[in-house]
Amino acid sequence: DKYFMPQGAYHFYIVNNEEEHGSHDPKILEVVIAVIEEFFEQESNVMLYVCDPIDQRGAIRNRLYKMWFLEYAMNHMMTLYSESVSFDGNQYFTGILLRKDNPYHDLILADYQEFLRVMPTRYRLATK
Repeated sequence: DKYFMPQGAYHFYIVNNEEEHGSHDPKILEVVIAVIEEFFEQESNVMLYVCDPIDQRGAIRNRLYKMWFLEYAMNHMMTLYSESVSFDGNQYFTGILLRKDNPYHDLILADYQEFLRVMPTRYRLATK
């Protein structure tokens, strides 16, 4: 029940409190890229994202994030691993972004995949 979690592992989320769609707002991408560039100055930092399925738009968010991150990752020696997990009638899209030169790269990806495998069981137990 131990997951490898080096110092510098974080998660983030974007909240749109407005009634209108923000996906076409170029300022959002500019902010995300600025955060990523500063965040990944440290080679050991790891970024995790989860797309909230509450409004049934998790898959759309995931496609947008993958588009943003893959474009950034290819140009900056980054790894993006993205997956979805289904449980309790919802599909959760998630991803992890880390530098290819992260000294724990392979171990982090292996632990992330194990986390995804056990996540549905642990979440159900935690919410009952």
